[in-house]
Amino acid sequence: MDGMRFWLILLALPAGCSWYSSSIEVCARLPEPPEHWRRAFPDLRYEWESPGAGFPQAATLPRGTATLRLPKQVNWPVLAYPRARGIRLPPAGGLFPLDLAADGATLAMSWEHGPAAQVFLALAREGFDISLVNAERLLAEMLARSTGDPGCLDLGHLASRLASAEFRVTDIRPLPARELTLGLPPGTWFLDSPFRGAQVLQTGQALTLPAVPLGLHRLFALDPPGGFDLYVSAREAFLLPFQDVDYACIH
Repeated sequence: MDGMRFWLILLALPAGCSWYSSSIEVCARLPEPPEHWRRAFPDLRYEWESPGAGFPQAATLPRGTATLRLPKQVNWPVLAYPRARGIRLPPAGGLFPLDLAADGATLAMSWEHGPAAQVFLALAREGFDISLVNAERLLAEMLARSTGDPGCLDLGHLASRLASAEFRVTDIRPLPARELTLGLPPGTWFLDSPFRGAQVLQTGQALTLPAVPLGLHRLFALDPPGGFDLYVSAREAFLLPFQDVDYACIH
């Protein structure tokens, strides 16, 4: 079925949930960080974000699990932003109740669902009824149309089109991107995306980064620790030492 009607569906919540309360307690389970993140950020911690949710007393927690109290609303987004070296990285995400594990009490967060959770968060903040979206199909299309890296999608455009009631699957589209070749010192380098691996540069080698979306990125050095803000436009790209600002995930 074409158009927005295909994407609007009222999902049933797990039969085991009790509806005598307007909220429910779940254990949110974080995904494992990429291997090069574990090496570069041994003290990685997470900041939680979800509208109307109750968080632990310490809002920033080490990786693992955290007990959250969420509104009992379909497609409710939960985001966990890693913070390392004072920088906020793209989030892991989960949708309640879609991402509940078989036990009905554990919300399985993932890097793949982080971008979708950002979209649902933006919609919820605008007062859109996110329970009407066919989240399972949307997630599948986001992964398929991004070739496995949904962080490269134009999330702002996607959210605005869903809210317009004129959404088409072709609105799931990547951000404009370009290949970069950067001259950097020898070492191990990686972008701030859980979907991209690290590259080891030898003396005299250049760093080649395929399909980098236009906008701001973080480029990290593993050893010695350091890195740059990477600004990418249609015509140029330039590096600046890290500034104390947060990464904006919806471009």
